[in-house]
Amino acid sequence: MLRELRCEKLIEKRLRFDAGLNVLTGPDDGANSIGKSSVLMLLDFAFAGDDFIKICYDVIENVGAITIEMDFVFGDVKYSFSRSTNDPKIITDLNDGSEKSINEYREFLRDVYLFPELGASFRGAVSPFLRIWGKDNYNPNKPLNSFPSEPYSSIKSTLLKLFSLCGSLSSLTKEKVEIENKKKSLSVAFKEGYIKSITKSQKKKTEARLSDIELEISKIKLSLENFSINASQIINDENIKIKSYKDSLVSDLFYLKSRLKRIDINLTYGDAVNKKNFEKLMEYFPNVHIDKLVKIDQFHSGVAKILKAELREEKSLLEEQIENLELEIALAEEKLLQAAKVIGRPSGLIDRMLELFSEEKDLSEQIRFREISSNIDDRVGEISSKIAEDSIKSLGVIESKLNSGMSKYINKFYDDNPVSPKIKLYESRYDFSHNEDSGTGKAYANMIALDMSFLEETYLPVLIHDLVVFSNIEDHAIENIFEEYASINKQIFIAIDKVNRFKEKTQRLVRSKEFLSLGSDKLAFGTSWKNKT
Repeated sequence: MLRELRCEKLIEKRLRFDAGLNVLTGPDDGANSIGKSSVLMLLDFAFAGDDFIKICYDVIENVGAITIEMDFVFGDVKYSFSRSTNDPKIITDLNDGSEKSINEYREFLRDVYLFPELGASFRGAVSPFLRIWGKDNYNPNKPLNSFPSEPYSSIKSTLLKLFSLCGSLSSLTKEKVEIENKKKSLSVAFKEGYIKSITKSQKKKTEARLSDIELEISKIKLSLENFSINASQIINDENIKIKSYKDSLVSDLFYLKSRLKRIDINLTYGDAVNKKNFEKLMEYFPNVHIDKLVKIDQFHSGVAKILKAELREEKSLLEEQIENLELEIALAEEKLLQAAKVIGRPSGLIDRMLELFSEEKDLSEQIRFREISSNIDDRVGEISSKIAEDSIKSLGVIESKLNSGMSKYINKFYDDNPVSPKIKLYESRYDFSHNEDSGTGKAYANMIALDMSFLEETYLPVLIHDLVVFSNIEDHAIENIFEEYASINKQIFIAIDKVNRFKEKTQRLVRSKEFLSLGSDKLAFGTSWKNKT
């Protein structure tokens, strides 16, 4: 537990705490702006929170950087640390001078408070229940929220972990993530074009095409057998590579021949056209201007003469490239025939066999990956259903325990059979109902009953309830609440003022549990800045 907090900027440099209830008292006149919430925020800072920097920035502005030292005692072992607002991400171990990151410090707190292996993170567990002015986590209608906009998915996860009901869900969720990662990898392969993605209807067409290929391959095998050629001699990885290389050469050859043909056309028709040829057009287009056509043609012919030398040079280069390509294709074909040991045999059948085999391989891969993708989708659906089923069951267990606990505590806070609040936990949201008694004070008492239920039913180690939590609750209910606080062995820190309004018994209890008393003449940080301009 947190045993002591030291801070040179506080009016009292050393604050000592005990198990159970620890009280910070304010004056009987209820004066505000004396630093009660700021001191509680220092406790949150000691428990690895970050909100002090943001919420109490005015304190830092007016009194300077704040360093706290804190002692935790577990059994006979004391752990001492310091943390400063100058560098809140680093925590110094006062025993050996070593440093921890804020995450390492949170892990330390998780360990010493004996959180289970699959339990919540330390801050995830305690944040909703450190209800201090400025943190906006004390809405009695949304008591599970660490902050107003916290998503329910995060709240639900913390709930399941706090009640140690996430074991099976954790393994299912892990499996779902692994499978979804495989699906992402497949999607990347489809997107980058390594594998062609096909739809359900395309799969049927692909399967039909595969049947046709298999039939044609069978026919070719029969033809090859007539030449004493074994199909296995042809169908192997090396021959497929040679065939692929040959196909690329043929594609290049086609491109070069197309360019050569265009150059030949330019060289052939680059001369001026005889005027008589244009006159023949008049038989079909009587209104054509022959003289204009002749002038345009003469212009183009002039340009063509200038370019002819370059065209002839390019033609020569293309013819040389074509000749080299044809030689490479012939060599590739000969190499293919030699590899298949079918020299002098029907090369067309061999080419077709390899084409079909390559296509068959591609289509088979498409179908295989389509089936893998479908299986992944089916498995993700199955796991999601199982997660939802287990989650609903676990939430029902939590709901029952919390409702039972709240009923017990509300009946301790109030006499005459008070209306108990109810919490309902769904897959996508939660509802906290105050039932027929929706008064403000009762709503906050309901929230306290919920917190006490968590403290009793889970490994939650600490509560902080600021004055704002008690402000609207009836005095007699507060007195009963304090008695319940004092009966708990886990640490509870509260701030309260106007103590003299309570019964003598309650006043004695509060004074016996007091760790700091503040007032208009005893400000938390020794000075006031509320009236500064």
